[in-house]
Amino acid sequence: MKFHFLKYSHPFVQIIFMVFLMLASFLIFSFLSTLLAIPLFHVDIFNLAALMNDLENPKHVMVLKYLQFIQSLSLFVIPPFLFLLFYGERSSRFFGFNRSNNITSWLSVILMMFFLVPVNNFLAQWNSNISFPGSLAALENALRNMEQSADTLTKIFLKMNSPGAYLFNMLLIAIVPALGEELTFRGVFQPLFIRWSKNVHIGILITGFFFSFFHFQFFGFFPRWLLGVLFGYLYYWSGTIWVPMLAHFINNGMAVTAYWVMGSDKVEGNLDHIGASAGDLALYTGMLMVALSLYVFYKSQKHKPGKEVSGDGIL
Repeated sequence: MKFHFLKYSHPFVQIIFMVFLMLASFLIFSFLSTLLAIPLFHVDIFNLAALMNDLENPKHVMVLKYLQFIQSLSLFVIPPFLFLLFYGERSSRFFGFNRSNNITSWLSVILMMFFLVPVNNFLAQWNSNISFPGSLAALENALRNMEQSADTLTKIFLKMNSPGAYLFNMLLIAIVPALGEELTFRGVFQPLFIRWSKNVHIGILITGFFFSFFHFQFFGFFPRWLLGVLFGYLYYWSGTIWVPMLAHFINNGMAVTAYWVMGSDKVEGNLDHIGASAGDLALYTGMLMVALSLYVFYKSQKHKPGKEVSGDGIL
């Protein structure tokens, strides 16, 4: 039985329904995965505080990685396909899976993401130094504590002592987020926001904002917003979700690979500081090369833009 009631609904209704699918999927799969974790790991899965307080225990880290994996699947990978069931559209057409790009497009995207490192680091440094007014000091402290907890957990995840650990981290941190977050934000939300706002650029900016906000890390908000906007234009110009997926994968995969090859101490002391100072030549070179790569990518597209706005909500 097919349900197509979403196809001609207002974009606001479609957005709200997508959010509902994400929450429902997350709650259902979180509950089931929690029950499954009890016989799998033999730990008190309902006491996450105990797990977080003992991150030196490899079993606890594996449980948290398992929960993170299920969360990514339930929030971002499954809901887009559920959405299409109610929308009545094939994923190959809706997400542009069946569209191809030339080698120039792929190479420009790969180079773009490498050159973006100093730009992203500079923006991250600036973002992390933002101070709130005195009246909001309590809020700032709470946000910084949340950021610190997330950063600590990420560094624990990125400690790898075997090829198997590296491959699992690539799956957890690079592959699954690249697939799921691009399907959700660029594949579903972006066309809806463009249709609702009746403006491509506004729709891409709003989607990028939503993408960054959903990570709940204020002191990394602006560099993530920049990435979201960049991925949005890559999707719009190319007409295929494969392109922003590749860019997203490279962005996350570079970090995982750097930690695996160099170790956490060298990564934090070197790569994170490239372009972080305002006078760093790498910053300006990176900005120039990103702009050049983006221009080459745009000119290499046969479909400009990749998708046109239509009356039924698909772009």
